[in-house]
Amino acid sequence: MAMNNPHPNNNSTKAAEDLLQEMKQRAADAHRNNDAFMMGVMTQLLKVVSPIVNKAIARANREDLAQINADHKKLREQAQAERQQRRESSGRNRED
Repeated sequence: MAMNNPHPNNNSTKAAEDLLQEMKQRAADAHRNNDAFMMGVMTQLLKVVSPIVNKAIARANREDLAQINADHKKLREQAQAERQQRRESSGRNRED
């Protein structure tokens, strides 16, 4: 299903995911290089950054789902209005 208005922050969401992934990669590199200092710095940063990024991504996903639900509601209302209009017009034709 194609959305008329894709979430405007899709690029931002991807950038946030990339940032978190880059930080994890830097922590892995520090571990591989036996750099305890940078490993400690990256560990502390990840403790702060990871929940922020995950909450922001979850919020963006909820907003996307809310928009999909709103679009679906509009379609259902349109379909109901069309059915009602057909019933009314077919009822008028019988009276003629």
